[in-house]
Amino acid sequence: MNHEFASEARAASARGRSFGSWLLWGAVAFIAVFLAYSFVQRWRAEKQLENWTRGRAIQNVRVIEPTLSTKPEILTLPGTISAWYEASIFSQVSGYIQSWKTDIGAVVKQGDLLATVDTPELDDRLAKAAEEVNRAEAALDFAKVTAGRWAALRQSSAVSKQSADEKAADQQAKQADLGAEKASLERLRAQKAFAQIVAPFDGVVIVRNIDIGSYVSPGRNEKPMFKVADIHAVRLYVEVPQVYSGSMTKGMKVVFTTPQWKDREFHGEIATTSNAIGATTGSLLVEVDAPNPDGALFPGSYANAHFELPINPHQLRIPSSALSVGKDNTRVATVDSDNRVKFKSVVIAKDLGSEIVIASGLDPHDRIVNDPPETLADGDQVRISSPKSAADPKE
Repeated sequence: MNHEFASEARAASARGRSFGSWLLWGAVAFIAVFLAYSFVQRWRAEKQLENWTRGRAIQNVRVIEPTLSTKPEILTLPGTISAWYEASIFSQVSGYIQSWKTDIGAVVKQGDLLATVDTPELDDRLAKAAEEVNRAEAALDFAKVTAGRWAALRQSSAVSKQSADEKAADQQAKQADLGAEKASLERLRAQKAFAQIVAPFDGVVIVRNIDIGSYVSPGRNEKPMFKVADIHAVRLYVEVPQVYSGSMTKGMKVVFTTPQWKDREFHGEIATTSNAIGATTGSLLVEVDAPNPDGALFPGSYANAHFELPINPHQLRIPSSALSVGKDNTRVATVDSDNRVKFKSVVIAKDLGSEIVIASGLDPHDRIVNDPPETLADGDQVRISSPKSAADPKE
């Protein structure tokens, strides 16, 4: 009986060990499944976070296309109006202003008297020169009579040939002296004529710097007595930047305005250019001639000249906001068919302020990033946030 009890005990103990073993393996399997499940869940979460982060890192950009020049470009530049002719009148004689006849704004004709200069010193020299002429004439008359008498005496051999020749030579000398004195008198009379200050041409008196009693003298007065301007037409001088100098051609029509006539436009055309770029200004001096029949344009006036430049159908325009300045060049960010950024170096032809004219570096159908972020790099993938549009809707 004891033997049977022992056998049953051993069997029960074996069953207990077998159950515990299964329980242990089950726990291990559960832990393994739990760990695997946790790993998968974490991997999925990290993948989702990575995708979310990557999605957030793709920048939204707005793209545009460059536009072709379809309308003439209007170039506006400041200029200065000058008279058709302008003369500064200085005194050619020394003296005092005796009277003046015209003031600023007076319309004068060529030869009209502007002022008279009193020249007492010159008058005295004139009187002395006239006396010298009279004295020379008297001396010549006496020399003529003497030479005639000696010539008659020579016919009768009463005097020597040498003596007769001396009297004839003296007559010729007196004739030359008279000529010199008359030339001196005429020179002084010509100077005296300058005491009458007259208008050199038809025009308007624009400056008067004298008054009665003012002393004037050649080379002494820094300011002219008068300035007379012919304003039937005017010349407009404009400094044109070198980049536009090639477009300035003779005969080009120009429209300009002045501050005093805000609602009026004046028309002229390019007459000539300096054909040289100024070393200090870097610009071309352009002369525009314009009629001025009613005298509305004043010499010295400021004007805004508007040049209509010819169309270049091959040049592209983009807004200045699309430029990105690199370390060594000026670039434009473009987007390829895979929505990846590709920077292109461009050459600027003209800077129009809000627009840039591109000489080379772009194609007409390039998709250009407008207002590119500073963090944008070559090869970055981007998301287009708006459809393509013209670079300038006002074009």
